[in-house]
Amino acid sequence: MEQQARVDGGGVTLARIVDTKPFGAFQFGVLLLCLLSQMIDGFDNQASAFVAPALAGHWHVARGALGAVFSAGAFGTLVGALAIGPLGDLIGRKTLIVVSLVLAALLMAATGLVTSVGQLTMIRFLTGLPLGALVPGTVVIANEWSSARSRTATVTIMACGFALGAVLGGLLSSVLLPKFGWPSVFFAGSAGSILIAAAVMFGMPESLRYLSLRPIDKRQARIAAILRRFDPTLDPATIDAGGPAAAAPIAASGGNLVTGLFAQGRGPMTLVLWATYFMNMLVLNFMTFWLPTLLAGAGLTPAAAVRTSTLFQLGGIAGVVLMGTIAVRVGSLRIIMAALLLSAAAVALVGSLGGDGRNAAIAAAGFCIIGIQASLAALAATLYPTAIRSTGASWAMGIGRIGSTIGPLVGGLLIGRNWSLPQMFASIGLIAVCGFVFSLVLARRSQVAEPSAIPVQA
Repeated sequence: MEQQARVDGGGVTLARIVDTKPFGAFQFGVLLLCLLSQMIDGFDNQASAFVAPALAGHWHVARGALGAVFSAGAFGTLVGALAIGPLGDLIGRKTLIVVSLVLAALLMAATGLVTSVGQLTMIRFLTGLPLGALVPGTVVIANEWSSARSRTATVTIMACGFALGAVLGGLLSSVLLPKFGWPSVFFAGSAGSILIAAAVMFGMPESLRYLSLRPIDKRQARIAAILRRFDPTLDPATIDAGGPAAAAPIAASGGNLVTGLFAQGRGPMTLVLWATYFMNMLVLNFMTFWLPTLLAGAGLTPAAAVRTSTLFQLGGIAGVVLMGTIAVRVGSLRIIMAALLLSAAAVALVGSLGGDGRNAAIAAAGFCIIGIQASLAALAATLYPTAIRSTGASWAMGIGRIGSTIGPLVGGLLIGRNWSLPQMFASIGLIAVCGFVFSLVLARRSQVAEPSAIPVQA
């Protein structure tokens, strides 16, 4: 069990200071900045899906050929989560978020300048790199600035940012595409990313838990300055930010970060967490990238297909909020397991219903699938100690994004083989059932890293 830096005299830890502070304006500011940052990831993903029909017509390529473009972006986020995300444990959570947003802005702007499918495939992969590091960074810092009572709900609600960004991507796409063409969608996303990066740079505090692991000459003044903002009643002169010896070896060596995920009996838990992530993200990206195209192929106009597809993200926002609220009472894993089963049924119904029934199934699928993703992110942030928390969250999301890379390819393959809509969606529903099986194992293997974290075992 991890020690934290202490306040002199009473043995009170920095973690305890945060845990016992009621949710207020300071925590709300952190939550808002994390939510806005996650909106960029959602915007970028959904913008790619919404411009796909326009690109297919503009460049005269088959719909199935765009599967490689979608998968390139997803593969980039996979690499970014695995290779760049762990840097949050070495350079700081805030620094990682700012750098990721700036790089994403530059690459989204470059996306609007490409002139071929090959160029688009490459630039989508590169854009995915910083986005893959962005999400786990926001999850971890939101977790570490939340009190014990509000942690699960705060981190889960913060994850609404992805769905909100996706909805915004749909709304902007429907307005910008007819008037200014598909590049304008990515230019708008680039401008938004720069503005959010500036807000994070000047408004977001670094994690106290991260700073407690830094060399003493580099942390004392920063911790004191942040605590003055967080709670003006604290006396910085009484703070001893001496870091925990138990965590120092992990923090000191980047090579030990990943192996720490398997140390002290965490190996089985880590593997089944990855597998659950994998299954849900495969389903998520199939729905995210192919739903607008499949609906357009089923007879809806492009504008109607975009509007109907936003029901998936709107349902997801409701799922994130409601599932996060319930998880505080019953535990994250119970909610995740139930939602995986419901998502399997909802996805299958999307392919077999029409009209209002299909719309309801799309919203229900988004409610479950996006809600699961947010709950898994909140769960992953509680399963590992501070010294390897960014690594744990990043690798869970990174391995999961192997599934997100495969999801668009599966869609392109099924379209190329002329599968019917009921066949396609039923097969994707079976993948959600596999995720449920892995979540059962995870419920038996999970462990909470710190006593301040809300219990998440089923």
